[in-house]
Amino acid sequence: MKALVTGANGFLGRRIVRRLLAEGVAVRAFVRPGHGGLDGATECFEGDLGDDAAVTAAVTGVDWVVHAAARVDTKGTWEAFAEANIRGTRRIIRAAHSAGVRRFVHISSLGVYAVPHGGVTITEDSPYESESSTRGHYSRSKLAADRLALREAERGAPVVVLRPGLLYGPGKRPPLARQSFTVAGVRLLLASPAYTLPMTYVDNVADAVLLALTCPDAVGHAFTVVDENVRQREYVATYRRISGERWRSLFLPVGLVALAALVLERSMRLARRRSPVTYYQVRRATDSAWYDCSRAQRVLGWTPAVSLPEGLRQSFESLQEPPSGTPPAALAASPAV
Repeated sequence: MKALVTGANGFLGRRIVRRLLAEGVAVRAFVRPGHGGLDGATECFEGDLGDDAAVTAAVTGVDWVVHAAARVDTKGTWEAFAEANIRGTRRIIRAAHSAGVRRFVHISSLGVYAVPHGGVTITEDSPYESESSTRGHYSRSKLAADRLALREAERGAPVVVLRPGLLYGPGKRPPLARQSFTVAGVRLLLASPAYTLPMTYVDNVADAVLLALTCPDAVGHAFTVVDENVRQREYVATYRRISGERWRSLFLPVGLVALAALVLERSMRLARRRSPVTYYQVRRATDSAWYDCSRAQRVLGWTPAVSLPEGLRQSFESLQEPPSGTPPAALAASPAV
């Protein structure tokens, strides 16, 4: 078998390539021009998802496609995000279908789900987010791409959608919270201690990708892929114990921060400028939910092979940094959720 992996040199893409190669699958790595090759990949293809000819050439002669590429920066225009994440997704799905590709796995995001205030259990049948545009171009474009992928499946394309949780793993410092900051050696966490983090180890997602490529009943379905829904206070304790870092944490009152964001947003609007943070973004980032993965377990046969403590241990070991009492300057939220 031969698979094309877009975004092959990204954090998740590299682990997917590694997993496929371990199974004896030949891999064609699709990377942007000038970003170089990928160690271990059978073949490297440089191209742009905006180029019809390049996309057609990339999918020709492969059995599977894993679409892990996405624009995730915070500075691009809406048009740039729409081209990369929406039209790029449509272009490669249709090209793959026309080329006779047997299976297409689209990597989506938990950010497509609506999370009602007050907490709720989320399944793949839960409604889409209705206010994604207020959260930024990335969330809005990923939701549109998710919808598009499932519509293409309804039209006969062999598409499967995976929605991973908050990704962490080797080569990347694990996130401490959806949003956190460091001031005078204190970690300020924008979350309640009871807030739930949907943690997903990167290699567990790669396992789910392989199952989605081979499971006969997967086509046309979306699957939530979350290893563990862990309470923030428990996660912080595990993080600190395994990292060996010594710092104090402080949970910020969500209501107070949301009010400050609302005041800032309205002030910036009067000044005809875009606010760096909005009330809705704060509320969305702090509304807790429980993500049900029973469909992935039942249909794909997926269960997370790497536990949270083991995943954190491998992540910190990969950084090759001695434990320090001084935390990093800041930790940003992962764009995968």
